[in-house]
Order: sequence, then structure tokens, then C-alpha cells
Amino acid sequence: MRKKWLPVAAGFGLGAVMLLTSGFSAMAGTSGYDVYKTALKNTKAAESITSHVDMTVTDNDMEVLSGTAVIKMNHKLKTMSMAAAMKDGKQTHEVQAFRQDGKMIFKSSDQEEYRLMTQNASKWQHKDGAETAPNMPKAAEQVVDALVGNIRDLATVENESDGSKHTELHLSGNQIPAVVNALGSLVASKAGSGDWEHGSRKQAAQSPNPSSDLELNLPKLTDNIKIEHINFDAKINPDQILEKQTAEINITGTDDSGKSHILTVQIHIDFTDYNQTAPDRVDLTGKRITEVQSDGPKRGWHH
Repeated sequence: MRKKWLPVAAGFGLGAVMLLTSGFSAMAGTSGYDVYKTALKNTKAAESITSHVDMTVTDNDMEVLSGTAVIKMNHKLKTMSMAAAMKDGKQTHEVQAFRQDGKMIFKSSDQEEYRLMTQNASKWQHKDGAETAPNMPKAAEQVVDALVGNIRDLATVENESDGSKHTELHLSGNQIPAVVNALGSLVASKAGSGDWEHGSRKQAAQSPNPSSDLELNLPKLTDNIKIEHINFDAKINPDQILEKQTAEINITGTDDSGKSHILTVQIHIDFTDYNQTAPDRVDLTGKRITEVQSDGPKRGWHH
């Protein structure tokens, strides 16, 4: 079944992020989690960082989607840049994004103009301007941690000879909590249906980064949907900072015809240039620019 790639990729991305969150939350209370949590805090505390992201989605070992991104963040200067590409095996869609001079700038490979948005203060800010958003996931982590139960005991940590550490959480079969299995099943069933595409044409026309004609073939799983395994691994350098993080999620199920499918999502992230990252800038001189604004998460983007 052919679907616009952007809504489907967003669905898989959301599911993967939530599964990552639930997986590492499940490590709470173990030495593996304690090591990872310390490294995560140190990583977030960096003034700047570069992330190299690779993602692939396969159906019965056939690649249906792949993507790469290089994201440069400088928290101290409140700047960022991103260069990303998504490929369905036939076409490639590229996206650029910049945060500079208090503005967000977007450029899609299928558009000539740059879309520019002036950033407003986050609603998750205190009166003194300090953001509260970073604290929001903590409550969600506590809820998920309560749901995942005893699988937290399955997390491990291994000390390497060079002073680095490797933490992992590998789950399969009955080790996977019901709530996580339900989430994975929901994402897999929706990804191949038309639900992700509901309203996407209108939203794409208003978005600062609309989708192109890039498409992918994903099955519509309707029965026997199950997460077979979830693997999380992280490498932590001797300075107790994240160096690599990977995830692999394997989902099986059948479509309306009874054909069996194995969907595999793989995500790999390398973290580099701690406190040395300088995000790229774009020179808008002479460029075609369209200004957009946001009225909030429910109302979307407009000119």
C-alpha cells in the first residue's frame, strides 16, 4: 500500500521515540540505568552537540524507508541546523532547517522558497524565562516505569578496557510489557492504513515543511500484530557522555490477505563535537522567502 512518507515516517518516529522512552525507563533502579541516566544528564548539559542519525524501515527484509540527518545544536547560543534526507528506494526528499537570529527557517527540496517563522516564547516557561519543558518527560517516565514492572532487572552494563561503558536492554516474547506491545501494534496498524494521511494534504499546504511526492510501500497489518523483540544499546565514553545509541524494534503481523509480514525499525545515533558544535547558518540575501506563523499545536501553520 502506497502512502505519503511524511505522515508514516512521523508515526514510526513517534512510536520509536516512545518505545525508546519506555525501554530505558524500564531500566530504572538498575546499575545499567543509573549509568545511562548519568550519561544522558551529562549529554543534555553540554553547551553544544552534533547528532548523526540513521534510520531504516524494512518489510520482510525489503527496505521501504531510510533516512539520515545531521543535527547541530548550540544551547548556549540558542542556534541549530539540520540537514535531513528520506528515501523510499525510488525518490529522495531533502529538508533543511535552521534556528538563527531568533527565527526558524525551513527549506524543502521540492520548494524554491525558504519558509521563515519568528519564534515566540514557549508556554512551558517560567516568568524569568527558564523553560520547564525539560521537566515534563520526568512525570511520563515515572508512569511508564510503573507500568513496565520487573523488566527493569534485565538491563545490564559492561565496563570496557578503555574506560567506556556499554548499557543494553534486550527484550523479547513475554519480557515485553503489554502496554509497550499495544503501542507497537497501534503504530504498525496505523502506518499501513489511511489514518496517517487524514488531513495531511491540507496540513502539508500550511506546514513550513510540507511533504513531497515521496512514497513508500507499507503493509496494512490487521491481525496477529506483535512486537517480537526490542533491543536498546548505548555506548558511553570515559567522560560519562553518550557516544552512540541504537534501537531495533521487530514487529510481526498479517495483512487482510493473510500474508505474514516482519517489520523492522532500526535507529542509530552518533553524538559528536561536545561543546564544540557550531550550527550552520543560511544566508537569505536574495532568496525567496515566505513568512509563516503558528497559532498553537491545534491550529497549525499559516501564511
